[in-house]
Amino acid sequence: MFDVLIVGGGAAGYGCALTLASVEDKFEWTKDRRYLMLDSGDSDILKARFYNLAGVEFGIGGGDLLNNMQKQLANYQSIQLKDIKVTKIEDIEDGFRIICEDESYYEATRVVLATGMHAFDIDLEGVEIIAHNDVLKPKKICLRHNDNIIKKGLYVAGLASGAKTMFAIANGEGTKVACQIFKEWTGKPMVAHDSIKN
Repeated sequence: MFDVLIVGGGAAGYGCALTLASVEDKFEWTKDRRYLMLDSGDSDILKARFYNLAGVEFGIGGGDLLNNMQKQLANYQSIQLKDIKVTKIEDIEDGFRIICEDESYYEATRVVLATGMHAFDIDLEGVEIIAHNDVLKPKKICLRHNDNIIKKGLYVAGLASGAKTMFAIANGEGTKVACQIFKEWTGKPMVAHDSIKN
């Protein structure tokens, strides 16, 4: 059973994944936590080139940016990344069962949907698809939520939550959801500050 499973490996998915994994050895409450990110490999980032993303090489292509984020994620032992499409998510007693296109499945206490704004084709009870009204292109969607929470243990982040189509905003939404999960685990506001190693 994974502590958190993230569906989608774009800006929001990586924001959430890197934030969760980055505290794996910093606190007692993060010891032995396990995370999984499942991605179908068709993120819009692959079509983009970035010129206004702070701290990132000017004009970097989306493929190179994704490679850089994968390398960052590889620094952490607590998280796995798998290239596979999710087709169904079911409620189970202690969380969720996530079923993939090859009929493999994973179980997790919490699930973060970072699936973008083009479509939501996962069979999942209790999710309401609504119009994404904060984008320039018509017929885009997002998922109804209350402060990124769809229901207990189920979160939405990035464009799927109605965020603007800017990498930094979607990435921050993923980070925000990770911090919400930290707060649930600890009972108090928590963030994942980077620190100088001695």
